[in-house]
Amino acid sequence: MHKRIVEKNLKTLDAERANYFNDVIGYLEDIEETQRFPNLVYLTLKDILDIAPTYIEKKAFALLLLKFVTHHRLELQKIIFDKEYLYDENVLRKVTGKLIEAIVDQTIQGYEEGQIDTGEAVVQKYTYPYRAMDLVDVDDEEELERAKQEEHRRQAAYTGPERRRR
Repeated sequence: MHKRIVEKNLKTLDAERANYFNDVIGYLEDIEETQRFPNLVYLTLKDILDIAPTYIEKKAFALLLLKFVTHHRLELQKIIFDKEYLYDENVLRKVTGKLIEAIVDQTIQGYEEGQIDTGEAVVQKYTYPYRAMDLVDVDDEEELERAKQEEHRRQAAYTGPERRRR
């Protein structure tokens, strides 16, 4: 029933965004905690549909939304029961803007921890002369030991200047 709060706004979104938020709503409906404050959950979602980033996993987004509403419940209730909200729904953004900030902060933290695949190509560069250690799998202990021995042998035979940093 409370899903109706966002249905009208979902129709105004592009197909990809609408599908994303339909999936988020599906997760919200499955989580029992949503039933504690369903009007606040769906009002908050309605307010951020147009600006919320869609790169967070859908289930994680739903859980973050629930956590946010639970934490900011009193602030949200104060605004929706104020007559100013009747005239301007955008006043809710004072609180829901914090959710957007939390999503962005979580994304930045995930990026810094290497959890987000940016699609950038991984490039490894080698210079000549190769070291035996450059081309081995560091998890293979036998191969690593052979490479160390080969490196010692090459170092003993090489008489030129060392141009590479270790």
